[in-house]
Amino acid sequence: MKKLLSLLSISLLALILAVPAFAASKPIDVYINGSKVSFTAGTPYLANNSVLVPFRVIFEKLGLQVLWDAKTGTVTGKSSNLAISLKIGSNRATVNGTVKKLTTAPVSSAGTTYIPLRFIAEATGGTAVWNSTSRSVQITTPVSKDKDEAAITALIRLSNKYFNEEKAISFYSLMDSESSNAESVADLNASFEIFDIKNTIESLEIIDISGNDATVYTLESSRRTGGAYTPDTEDEYMYTLVRKNGSWKISSVESQSSVILLTREQALKTAANIPQNDADAIKGNITKYYQAMNEQNSAAVLSTMTSYGEEYDTSLKEDLEDFFTSYDVTYTPSVSNIYYFSAKEAAIYVESKEKDASEEETFEQGTIFILSKSDNGVWTTDNTYSVYYKLVKS
Repeated sequence: MKKLLSLLSISLLALILAVPAFAASKPIDVYINGSKVSFTAGTPYLANNSVLVPFRVIFEKLGLQVLWDAKTGTVTGKSSNLAISLKIGSNRATVNGTVKKLTTAPVSSAGTTYIPLRFIAEATGGTAVWNSTSRSVQITTPVSKDKDEAAITALIRLSNKYFNEEKAISFYSLMDSESSNAESVADLNASFEIFDIKNTIESLEIIDISGNDATVYTLESSRRTGGAYTPDTEDEYMYTLVRKNGSWKISSVESQSSVILLTREQALKTAANIPQNDADAIKGNITKYYQAMNEQNSAAVLSTMTSYGEEYDTSLKEDLEDFFTSYDVTYTPSVSNIYYFSAKEAAIYVESKEKDASEEETFEQGTIFILSKSDNGVWTTDNTYSVYYKLVKS
């Protein structure tokens, strides 16, 4: 009886000691190109220094079609240029018909077939790195340039689609951001309330794909379809993209150049139907602007412009004063034409000659001034666009 109790005590002690050891074994995580793989039919485990995993999920995640032969216990993964076959209990596998030796044979447990992970990763051209501290395997598959190019092109075209559909949240969901895009979404929605623009990607060129980074050049056109007036433009952009968790995201977009599609001839061809008092006020604003620029009076220049708040006005005043300190330019406006008008906004095209006192050269510039009318009837300039800038005398 004492012997029986002693043996029972030893068995219970062994069980007690075994439980913490088992509980301390962290489950093995598997990642493919940074994305965690979820296993529903079984759990990866370590045997003979090899990580064994349920075959179906891994084959499918690596882009292989799964075939299972229950009679022979053989599992096969196929793609257009690859066929891998493994058999339960056999330390021999075939890759495109060539026999390969396995360090650990596939096994069957509870109705699930487990296969050695590293062998499959390397057979598909990838790499598998085991981290004993985190008990995880990181699989990196070879980069398919064609696949990346297709994904990148689709991403940029989708962002353009969301922009045209005025879906600000969807648009910013394609961006790489470590913080909330709430403020950017709000700003874009505010812009959508004011402007109706259709943006078209005229051409797209993938400049470079290096690992998880890519650079893309686009030529895009932006055309007004309604809303507040803005001239149509043709723009060149440089997109920077980054791959995170296996998916491409837009990291930044930088404007390389912007060309107004309205030509000088078009701007001078048709005069808008406008009440005389509004026409006089608009032209008076432009005259006052050039006078203030010639007098180098930053406060007077600001009085011709729409205020966008104290911070914006202060920054603009500082920029003007820096410009006046650096240059002594005389402006001589010549022809002008108000070619667009509505009750609250107008667009006037103005040509002027510009000469710096320290230079012999004279330049000519064609400029579009976009103006708005306040509730008290005052016209001020919202924005300006350069149609052309050229040397006329040297």
